[in-house]
Amino acid sequence: MTEIKIPDLSTLRRIKAISRLSEGHLIAVANQLRLLRAKKKQLLIKAGSTEKTSLYVVKGSVSLLAPDGKTKTITLDDNQELRPLAQLRPCIYDVTALGPVEYMKVDVERLIEISELSASELGDISVHSMFTDYDEEDSSIVNHLYRNLMDNSIKLPSLPSVAERIQRIYKGKATDVDAMVHILISYPDISRKLKNVARCTDDDKLSASGKIRYSIERLGMLPVYCLIMTYAVGKLVKRMPEDHLQRVASFWQHSLNVAAISRTLAKKARAFPADLAMLAGLIHGIGVLLIDERLLKHNNLMLDHLEIDHAIQVMRPEISSLLLRKWNFADVLIQVAEECGDWTRNHESPADLCDLVLVANYCGMLQGDVNHSLPMVSSIPAMEKLGITPQDSIDAIRESTVVKRNIKKLFV
Repeated sequence: MTEIKIPDLSTLRRIKAISRLSEGHLIAVANQLRLLRAKKKQLLIKAGSTEKTSLYVVKGSVSLLAPDGKTKTITLDDNQELRPLAQLRPCIYDVTALGPVEYMKVDVERLIEISELSASELGDISVHSMFTDYDEEDSSIVNHLYRNLMDNSIKLPSLPSVAERIQRIYKGKATDVDAMVHILISYPDISRKLKNVARCTDDDKLSASGKIRYSIERLGMLPVYCLIMTYAVGKLVKRMPEDHLQRVASFWQHSLNVAAISRTLAKKARAFPADLAMLAGLIHGIGVLLIDERLLKHNNLMLDHLEIDHAIQVMRPEISSLLLRKWNFADVLIQVAEECGDWTRNHESPADLCDLVLVANYCGMLQGDVNHSLPMVSSIPAMEKLGITPQDSIDAIRESTVVKRNIKKLFV
């Protein structure tokens, strides 16, 4: 990578948001930037990167390689509008030059001070917002999806009725056992699974409600709650249309892996309820599973599967958070959905459930990381907080196979 010059004003005017700035203000922006040159096959951004810059390709072709192997090629000449690429952090793409490429890396924080100067000319548009636009491939579909979620144009699915009813009466250890038994007696499928897990015998002396009560008392209120919610999420996913299930099959398998690894790690750490960890792992990215591509159709958008999948992945934390709030899940589970993809997460307090699922999510992705796009284990604070060694991760992945098989039995 070689710095070649300060970008000229004609290059900066290709960025629509600042194209109307005065020459003086554009010169101030230009002095904050450097135009760089990359050779063929040079990596411009690595997947997993958390660098606080925006990448602008000024001229040339680059490939964007996602962890699942999907690629997209972007080519720009001297006249095209410039937009930031691979903007999401941590970055989900490897961005590689396909030939000689000219590009800029914009440090947004260094430009914030100029926003005050530009505000008088461009109203309430700041330099910060100018340089933090969505990726070129996100700009229409992500905005469309976000607007539809905010105005309820996309109707989010409801949980199966057993879960909705349990959510209304669940209060942790203070939950009314009679109320839970009264609900479960109406759902023989989940009641049977609950009795199997609790190893409740077919004692004729116990009534149907008595066996449910015995199972609840034997397992404990939190494990029973988590089993019911795990069962409900699995049933909800399995009820989706077949074509949709095929599209999200790989992420559903990933969610099952994360659930199993979370449970395994929780048992090793002994600081988190294993059943709660399992549930948190299963629903950490629930939005990816339940937003059907047919809900995204729009007359003004020409969408392919890659664009739809990427848009949903970008919006995963927001979509998952909205779903879990709609379903009245606890804040600790909502936090997992919102933050478990941030490999740099490093709060001051001791390790929490989100750290655990973050590590499980990493381990689950590690299994399919053929392009080595994930950050190094040593760069993930949650690993150190939990005291998890590389060998612990390997053991958890191996042991989770049996756990995953048991989880899947809940959905049969």
